[in-house]
Amino acid sequence: MQVGVVIPVHGFSPYLVQTLDAVLGQEGGPVEVVVVDDGSPRPVVLPDGLEDDVRLLRLEQRRGPGGARNAGVAAFSAEVDHVAFCDHDDVWQPGYLAAHERAVAHHPHATILSGEAVVVGPDDRPTGEHWEGLHPGGHRPALVLPTIYERHPLCTSATIVRREAFDGVDGFDEELGQAEDLDLWLRLLEQDEQLVCVLGATVRYRRHPSGLTHDLVGLAEDLLKVHRAHAAHVRESVARRAEAADLRGRAAGLTRLGRYDEARAQYAEADELLPPLLGDRLRSAVLSVPGVRARVGRRRPYVG
Repeated sequence: MQVGVVIPVHGFSPYLVQTLDAVLGQEGGPVEVVVVDDGSPRPVVLPDGLEDDVRLLRLEQRRGPGGARNAGVAAFSAEVDHVAFCDHDDVWQPGYLAAHERAVAHHPHATILSGEAVVVGPDDRPTGEHWEGLHPGGHRPALVLPTIYERHPLCTSATIVRREAFDGVDGFDEELGQAEDLDLWLRLLEQDEQLVCVLGATVRYRRHPSGLTHDLVGLAEDLLKVHRAHAAHVRESVARRAEAADLRGRAAGLTRLGRYDEARAQYAEADELLPPLLGDRLRSAVLSVPGVRARVGRRRPYVG
């Protein structure tokens, strides 16, 4: 593999140095690394001494994570045949690229190669949250697509894509603020591209308050768009479960914002698609109880 790495950044990132150290310290190393400054109010500055190893690409207008990654891939030379993604707040573990190299040797026709994720907090310590991935090895596109659709088990910072296939589906959808990665994996699988889950390729995926996934309402809305766009490729029961989960996710986000009437309406809409479990019924019921509903809204969005 001739790997190029795209690292999108918007604004100041206290984690960027750690991310770059981990990427550049990989055995063999990538052939190119592009840090994309996605329209930051104050231009991103690379750490001293990295000018020969890292290219900094500044976008004057913010394009979002999908647009920034697309710009980074477009900036690669023709030498790059596989594109890797690592967000500025995530960290590749030692042996990450070597594990992907071994996987390509065993699965030469693989298009999507995805490793494992360990969830950490701002202090770099594991949160205890379990990232439920897929079992290692090759997966037939038609069989794995419903699982990807419903569970979204692939971590973008742990995934490498063959460049020819990435360009063939026009990269990430820049209209999506979140869930653009899920949309890309589904479009690739719908083209019968091969997926391999790579044992030993581990990324430390960071949860922190300024991360995009803490915007539960925005995340749920974009997931809903993606699920509806690809619903024709899965059974109706799978599509209904995914849409109900998106609506309940949006309700949870609205609860955190104190928009309780809207949250109840979202729970009711979800219940029409899929009968609620006991926990869902209780969460919906407490939205009518002042004081209790405020405590529910203050709960951490991701349980450790």
